[in-house]
Amino acid sequence: MASALSYELFEAKQGVADGIATLDASGQLPMTQLPPEAVSAYKGTFATSAELPATGALGDYAYVTETSSYWYWNSVLATPAWVNQQITEAEYDALSPAERAAVPYVVIPNP
Repeated sequence: MASALSYELFEAKQGVADGIATLDASGQLPMTQLPPEAVSAYKGTFATSAELPATGALGDYAYVTETSSYWYWNSVLATPAWVNQQITEAEYDALSPAERAAVPYVVIPNP
């Protein structure tokens, strides 16, 4: 049986930094309890790939209307860059296993 002291400690640690995560009414973690990088990965919609931010971080993604596709920040490339999610089979074959794992690519037939 838990003591009153352990219950008070448990109550004090719920939903606070370095504490115990709680669930909302739908059984999910509230966004306020997630780290910033977990909720800020989506960088928005851009007209062209040239408008994407100059840098990114692992997990960052954005939608580019010009290509009608999502672009992801691939930090595993020799020169980290934004890459189009939709690539040809030949482009996919040219990637290393680590580069393939860094982005959820959609392979389209070779032109």
